[in-house]
Amino acid sequence: MIQDLILLTSPPASGKTFWISSLGQAFYSERILVISPLRALADECRKNWQNSIDVMTPEEWLCKKIFRKIVIFDEFHLFFYWGDTFRERMWECFFELSQFSEQTYLLTATLSEDMKKEISYFETQFDRIWWIDQGNQKLKNSPAVYLRAPGVKWVRNLIEVQPKNESVKLIFCRYRNEVLYWEKHLRKLGFTTVSCLGGESQFMPAKLQLTPYPDFIISTTVLSHGVNLPRIEKIFFLYPVQNIDFWIQMVARGGRRGESYQVFALERPFGLRWNWWTNLLAVSWISLKMKVKLTLRPTWFLKD
Repeated sequence: MIQDLILLTSPPASGKTFWISSLGQAFYSERILVISPLRALADECRKNWQNSIDVMTPEEWLCKKIFRKIVIFDEFHLFFYWGDTFRERMWECFFELSQFSEQTYLLTATLSEDMKKEISYFETQFDRIWWIDQGNQKLKNSPAVYLRAPGVKWVRNLIEVQPKNESVKLIFCRYRNEVLYWEKHLRKLGFTTVSCLGGESQFMPAKLQLTPYPDFIISTTVLSHGVNLPRIEKIFFLYPVQNIDFWIQMVARGGRRGESYQVFALERPFGLRWNWWTNLLAVSWISLKMKVKLTLRPTWFLKD
């Protein structure tokens, strides 16, 4: 038996779910197994594919030990980030399962140089390694506006003066307590909100059914992967993201259906065309408009 490892890198929102479905139809005589480290994504795929494709998290697979000739590991970069830290059994799943598969697919949008080097060591386990590169560490749809904010306070003020009932906006916070604070604070300002913390992503679809188009979705990095969101028109970062892989995944939550979107962050963009003077003029103009709105806004209901 010849064992192939096929690495597919493709930008976020490039249709990986459709590709997996097409692969399942092409190999209809062979049942395909998909391993997803994201619980919410695994649940959604099980619902969509029903009995045509087996979908499990690594931990679920280790309990059931189902082997297939064709195995797909989705969001494989998370095996390096999470498998090397708090979910070490992910690697146990990968090495045990891939020993018995004829074709093992690794899907990711963000494969760093260190990860490439690690994957090259897999040649001792596989007969052949193939890399299909449709775009690595790239955005499929770049933001129409990307502004580097002069500071966190500026972003906070901009969030507070956003119009209500106009579009869905996404706020990324570093810590859980920040998510809880902003959810409470924005509701006091009269906005509708939906929040998500680590370990709660599987409940997000139910929350969005109750509030399908909130003014703000507030989250940690948990919503950078694996949960379908409504059209996001603005993304706000309340902390600088130093990791290019997570930056791409988080920014790519906007424009997933081709819509125009804006990003307000604290660092220069990775790989996007960006001009310092244009950014300065845009920040100055928005600052002027914010000053007017904040001056006219009543403050009696803002007290905690």
